[in-house]
Amino acid sequence: MFCDTSVILKTTFYPENYLRVATSIVTIEEIDGLKSKPEVGYQARDATKKIKNANNVDIIVDYDFSFENRFLSHKNDNFILGFAYEVWKDDNEFVFLTDDFNLYLKAKAFNIPCDLFEFKEEELNHYNGIREVWLTNTEYKNLLESEENTLNLSVNEYLIINNTTKNEQYLYIWNDVYFEEIKKVKPITNKYLSNKDAVVPLNIYQKAFIHMLQNDNVKVMITDSPYGAGKSFLMLHWALQQLETGYKYNKMYFVKSDSPPRNRREYPAIPGGIMDKSEGLLGVLCDTTSEENLNDFTSRNSKVEVLPIQFAKSRSLRKSILFITECQDFTPSEMERLLSRIGDDTVVLLDGSTKQIDNKYCGYRNGLTIASENFKNKAISAQVNMITDFRSEISKMVSEMDWHD
Repeated sequence: MFCDTSVILKTTFYPENYLRVATSIVTIEEIDGLKSKPEVGYQARDATKKIKNANNVDIIVDYDFSFENRFLSHKNDNFILGFAYEVWKDDNEFVFLTDDFNLYLKAKAFNIPCDLFEFKEEELNHYNGIREVWLTNTEYKNLLESEENTLNLSVNEYLIINNTTKNEQYLYIWNDVYFEEIKKVKPITNKYLSNKDAVVPLNIYQKAFIHMLQNDNVKVMITDSPYGAGKSFLMLHWALQQLETGYKYNKMYFVKSDSPPRNRREYPAIPGGIMDKSEGLLGVLCDTTSEENLNDFTSRNSKVEVLPIQFAKSRSLRKSILFITECQDFTPSEMERLLSRIGDDTVVLLDGSTKQIDNKYCGYRNGLTIASENFKNKAISAQVNMITDFRSEISKMVSEMDWHD
């Protein structure tokens, strides 16, 4: 994607959502000039930080300036379009991404492939449930003293504030009335975790994630996080902790998609009962708890039931935890079927990654993206998308490489 200033400034724009990103030196200059303006200063610093931290962004400084003679001269928008044209000439895979309708029309006139970001944003489902901004100490104080939701956060949306004056970082949640600061979260413990192995957050995103799990007001908890971020690990250990206390929930129903990897054949018929057929699909339960096999896990955790979606119809789940993993591989109608099983005093954990879609019937519209869209800004729900791979150094390296088919 070649992105103009209007796109780079969007708080919902994340370079890592694209294979390659290019922008012009003119855009960088425009963003630099906006940093001192109170109304958009935080967006400009946010944009600069994202570009600085991204490893897939190219800043274009040269192009054939004769291109500008085909437009009204010496307007920044026309320079930006000229840069986009030259980048596209060198690599026809690039698409010009803008939120400026005039630039969009000009690009179309010169046959430059282009998209409007407001539609591309919806297509990529950019709601993360957590936002990060960079503010000066004065901006930070003004934000908290204001009685208005000046950042237009959804209810239960988390906010990471980087105080650029003091070089400090804070975590808040917009509770639909005011910004509530989150200073600490309780460690997660259960029979698989000794006190010394209690789960504590490894970064501020995990801190927000654990707070979401421990928020009694939230009944639907959603994450769309990359592999290695710890989403299944945290959700499962929290669920096991809840079952051990027996205070709120009597049972956990675990649901996982049975879709084979994309472009692979369906699994052959497997002999045995439900547990035998599920053994290969539910390794996450054993990996997370270090149990030897699925039978050992279920025999030691009698309150956990594996629930294939094929048998979910007509069920009514009360005082339970409904844990649905690999949600991106369920269709919206399948997700509706599962969520409609929810009875009184039940919570839902929706875990998945839209970067790992295998179900051939799922694209942008899948169980995870539609659940995120439908529950956004609902007081009973929260979402936290984490960004860091903690699994291993190799896994982290793999996530930063180009594996594009």
